[in-house]
Amino acid sequence: MMAVLVVVGVLGLPAVLLRFLCVGHSCDEETATASEVPFCSLDSELRWRITAGFREGRSPEVLTVARRASIAGGTGYAGTTQPLWPSSDLDATRVPIVFSGEGVVRTPIPEGTTLTSIAPTLADMIDFERPFPDVRSGEAIDGVAGDSGPSLLLQVILKGVGSDDLEARPDAWPFLRGLMDEGAATMNADTGSLPLDPAAAISTIGTGGPPSQHGITGEFVRTGEGRLVRSFSNEAETPVIATLADDLDEQLDQRPLIGLVGSARSDWGAVGGAWYGSSSDVDEIIVSRRDQVGPAVELLSDGSVEFGADRVPDLMTVVIDGDVPKLDRGLERIVTAAEEAADGSVALVVTGTGSLASIQGAGATAIVRGTEIARDLDEALGERVTEAAVPGGVFLDQSALTDLELSEDAVIKELERLRGPEGYLFDDVWPAIAVTFARYC
Repeated sequence: MMAVLVVVGVLGLPAVLLRFLCVGHSCDEETATASEVPFCSLDSELRWRITAGFREGRSPEVLTVARRASIAGGTGYAGTTQPLWPSSDLDATRVPIVFSGEGVVRTPIPEGTTLTSIAPTLADMIDFERPFPDVRSGEAIDGVAGDSGPSLLLQVILKGVGSDDLEARPDAWPFLRGLMDEGAATMNADTGSLPLDPAAAISTIGTGGPPSQHGITGEFVRTGEGRLVRSFSNEAETPVIATLADDLDEQLDQRPLIGLVGSARSDWGAVGGAWYGSSSDVDEIIVSRRDQVGPAVELLSDGSVEFGADRVPDLMTVVIDGDVPKLDRGLERIVTAAEEAADGSVALVVTGTGSLASIQGAGATAIVRGTEIARDLDEALGERVTEAAVPGGVFLDQSALTDLELSEDAVIKELERLRGPEGYLFDDVWPAIAVTFARYC
């Protein structure tokens, strides 16, 4: 009994786990209310998404759920639109998924289909059996893949876009609407995880597994040595599981052409490229912050590269950002170039990563920035203890906590006290280990 108590004290297990172990007389007591247990008090659907977006050792040490969808961005996030933090009223996880072109059967896609289904559905279209199927949870969407296999698989990812953004401007995307009418589509797919960091969603699209499986939980991740780095930077570790592009290139002896055009290094999660080491690589990678459509069209039209020119299936991914009309025009140009390159033998999927929040302008007056949370937390504790504030939590400087003789509990208490223009910022704050034991909720 003493040994069990020591282990529980060291790990700080949730109260619900104490009951599971029947420590002391806990099994004799009435069940505690859910609100007394961090993380477990949240709505089950919200808990499911957060669990899917969490990877132990890579995610922040302290996690949060905001009271309202009014916190966005964080340390190191640039631009006027940034990811929202998970909140009790967040409804931005709805995204479109549209399949069109050769090898696609016209059929509705079930509501609630998640981004994990995209990679396995594309694999079905070319009759490609991926190795290690048990390491990822994504399954192909029934009835979408037809009999004819295309020469070119084309993924277009609308970065920072959700179904709400499209529905707010129904006349601004005629080309995408035409693709939906002729293919397999839904406006009611789901990112399947939180937080809504594009880096995490893009890696989910590329691998067929959620962040809990591929390990790219956001723009920033921890390495095995505990260093905080940007995803897909030179210092970062590879995703835990391979992408479809990795498997395709490896299994077909590097004969497929693999291409990526994106706006940031973290967009590499769509294709990977290093999971099998030096034997597998991405043939063409272009990072262009201002314009992704032009470079993508140029790459597809380059006669020396020849995407889709033979029966060995190639994979091209374009990650584009901007407002909805611009995205729709760019999508049309990319699809036209792909069809010309592959002589019409193209299977296309279009999807989004979830809605972002504007942090400038009249509509952003109530938005609290993640950088402000980091600043206020450090001021409250009297020292800089946050390495980074990211959507959904904070990475902590463990050396600073040790020097100050502070625990994570002190950080949690100060976060719980933080207030914004509309009152307290957070509905719940908890240590990351609570997600690890979420199955006991």
